[in-house]
Amino acid sequence: MRIAIDLVSTSIGSGTKTYNINFCNQLIKSKKINNYVYIYICKNYLKFINKKIYTKPKIRLIIKSDILSNFFLRLIWTQFILPIEIKLKKVHTLVSPMNIAPLLLKYIKIKSILALHSNLPWRFFDLMPGNRFKNKITKKFMELSINNCQKLIVDSEYAKNEIKKILNLDKKKINKIYLGIDSELYKKKNFHKIKEFDYNKKYLLSVISCVKYHNIINLLKAFARVYDNKKDINFVLVMQILDKKYYEEIKIFIKKNNLEKKIKIFTNLESKFLINLYKNALLYIFSSYTEVFGYTTIEAMASGCPVLVSKTSCLPEINGNAAYYFNPDKINSIERGINIILNKKNIYNKLRQYGFKRIKHFNIKDNFNKTLSLIDRNNTDNDLKNR
Repeated sequence: MRIAIDLVSTSIGSGTKTYNINFCNQLIKSKKINNYVYIYICKNYLKFINKKIYTKPKIRLIIKSDILSNFFLRLIWTQFILPIEIKLKKVHTLVSPMNIAPLLLKYIKIKSILALHSNLPWRFFDLMPGNRFKNKITKKFMELSINNCQKLIVDSEYAKNEIKKILNLDKKKINKIYLGIDSELYKKKNFHKIKEFDYNKKYLLSVISCVKYHNIINLLKAFARVYDNKKDINFVLVMQILDKKYYEEIKIFIKKNNLEKKIKIFTNLESKFLINLYKNALLYIFSSYTEVFGYTTIEAMASGCPVLVSKTSCLPEINGNAAYYFNPDKINSIERGINIILNKKNIYNKLRQYGFKRIKHFNIKDNFNKTLSLIDRNNTDNDLKNR
């Protein structure tokens, strides 16, 4: 059998990009590849991919122009050109890890496995970044892709139950596979450092997309209160600017409250710099109204950083007893969480200990092997007649 994996996506750093790169590199390491695999990928991804991929006889890279990082150009390519390409290559199954798959697949007898990494369009549509026209198109294509695929992969039990209810899906179609990290990576001693940053100063850390559903302003308000009593505390934000208007609100808040010297914002920072930031932070804080996994909280745990997270969506499922929780709408709740972790050494130490245990539930090899097993099972199913 021949399978294709569509990893053509945005060049902006994101959880989806991390997922794609990790999956690709695990595929290279695997000794269980039973199929001939075509990997469609943008040129800008190549620097993150293990060079051994060129020595794998069953794997072939199909490199596409970075121009496909543009959403609308990528959508046209995905819907009209990709199906023709994989049909000519006699592909049996297409794996699409980025929420949207070609709708033509069911007409050309190619199976579809779709990975869904966001329920945002159905939960908080008005908080999505970008213009409403693009967001409506995205939502519609996501719905059609989900309904047309044979197998749907989601990142948590919460995500599974939520999307099943929203779109009235057959639960047998939905497969929960937790995301995973390479915990060995966080045990190494040499990590990439940001030259202009002082790692010796005391700081809180948040790695978060600049979007309204993360309610970043409330995090800043809580930090301002903590700073009133702890003048040596700083706040580091690593952000992808997806909502420019919201980013301007954030900068205005920082300026009005005279926090320019206490709040450091890194934008579009490469992921290789994150581990050192995690390891030297006093605590990691993450706020969101809706998540299907929350990858960065697990990264923080693997780095030995205590985690403070909003008690919303899937986050309690993923973080369990290894995090302290707050209400993202209540500044007092966020402030209290920060002060408890900073001032109570026993809670600080317990969160670190529980974090190291918790990450064992989220192994990158388990994620890959379960996904690969699902692909193999899908390839052996004789369900084309049911399309």
